[in-house]
Amino acid sequence: MLKGNNLVLIGASSTIGGHFLKEVNKQGVRCVAIGRRPPRVPDVPHIEGDVTSLSSLTAAAADAFRLLGRVDTVLNFSGTHHKPMDLVKDNPVDLMREFERVVQVNLTGAFLITAVFSRRLVAQRHGHLIHLCSNASRLSLYGSYAYNASKHGLEGLIKTAAAQLAPFGVRVNGIAPGTVETDLNRQLLRGEGKAGGLSARAASILAHTPTKRFATLEGITETVIAMCAPQRHLTGNIVFCDDGYNVEGHSWPEGNRAVYDGADALDALYSRLEKEYPHD
Repeated sequence: MLKGNNLVLIGASSTIGGHFLKEVNKQGVRCVAIGRRPPRVPDVPHIEGDVTSLSSLTAAAADAFRLLGRVDTVLNFSGTHHKPMDLVKDNPVDLMREFERVVQVNLTGAFLITAVFSRRLVAQRHGHLIHLCSNASRLSLYGSYAYNASKHGLEGLIKTAAAQLAPFGVRVNGIAPGTVETDLNRQLLRGEGKAGGLSARAASILAHTPTKRFATLEGITETVIAMCAPQRHLTGNIVFCDDGYNVEGHSWPEGNRAVYDGADALDALYSRLEKEYPHD
């Protein structure tokens, strides 16, 4: 699907970025990775770069274009999170420090990436910028003040840049994955108790997810690849690949109950559905 495309990946050492890079590298897509750490995929050129530094990104972009020549898509997988904040109990100085740290990476970094690369994409009258967004771009996540603020701001940044760059053949979009269980966040999603190994946070997420399943790296990579494919009209949008988390109101009460009863109850429910709704 992406044969002949040249991609620049920022934050390719992250879980989602790394999985995407591994898959497109198998397809023979030419890629360059920019970040503080090299990707775990061999034979992919790595350029050291810091998303919070204008001078660092400017130099990295120049190197990336020098290696690739024409760049079709720039993907920003960089980002960071924080533990849930309590505005009443937590130290205000600590809260402010964390807030500034997260916004600096997630929002200011995305702005710098957009500013640096848009100049070069406009000059070639072609290109696509894709930023990693989140369900937090539209909805609240409990206690995630800095993360929510940064991801809400990122959607505004994407829309504003898309409108300004559209006349020059440059598109700007976002990809918003659902919750993926990774080594990084597993401690937030797993716990003891009634939820059968799920933490209260995880059970709350799944209760509002129509499939009652976490997203997968494979599924997210499929969506990102589809977004990278040459298209004429997709710009200024956030594409959610979250199993319907953003659209569910009050649906499938039986599924919600199974989530709180635990993983075994949820598996049993799916087994029953397979029997009640047979397929070819």
